[in-house]
Amino acid sequence: MSKPAVEKRYTLSERVYLVEILKGLVLTWRHFMFNFRASFRPGPHTVPTCWQYPEDRREISPVFRGEHMLCLDEQGRELCVGCGMCAKTCPAQCITVKMAKVAEGEEGRYAGKTYSQGFNIDLLRCIFCGFCEEACPKGAIVLGQGYELARYTPGECQLGKERLLANFRKAKEEGKLKPKKRPVPVAGEAAKEAGAEEKGAKAKGTGPAPAKKSSPPKS
Repeated sequence: MSKPAVEKRYTLSERVYLVEILKGLVLTWRHFMFNFRASFRPGPHTVPTCWQYPEDRREISPVFRGEHMLCLDEQGRELCVGCGMCAKTCPAQCITVKMAKVAEGEEGRYAGKTYSQGFNIDLLRCIFCGFCEEACPKGAIVLGQGYELARYTPGECQLGKERLLANFRKAKEEGKLKPKKRPVPVAGEAAKEAGAEEKGAKAKGTGPAPAKKSSPPKS
């Protein structure tokens, strides 16, 4: 059984909506004056609720994962050895790597015996998870702080090797390189390090006292 309809009787002011219209205009005027006064402030014009992009840009977190880059070492050599671990780990399958051996006379350009002859990242498929950065044994690929990734054509969304190296050089000039991560030792290496530290402490006489052998209970 349907509920009986309840007729609501509106007052005259509610029927003409004049009061509500005036309330909306006052609110719009307050916001307009707030932003208008903020535009005369010296320095950044950003107000608490709105960033005046692109004049004002937000500070990016050091752990932000943006546009990729291929890193060089301190001598300017390419760190990537083309092992393809980043491509194998990538869940979006957006990385393509082609490995080649370093030819004679070109040892000064590459840090390893092999290098990536071809390296491509499809930005249209990348989900910026950072797995490639975590999987790289050489720390060669890094997700930088570049977040302006809009392109006009799909072809521009293909990051080649030269573009990735250029991203690194640009970030280095602007001082936006991420601090190098401390390598995490694997289980075997961690056990060796723990054993070495324990031996060192025993040699200095500061190690833990050996546990006493418990005597068997008397019958």
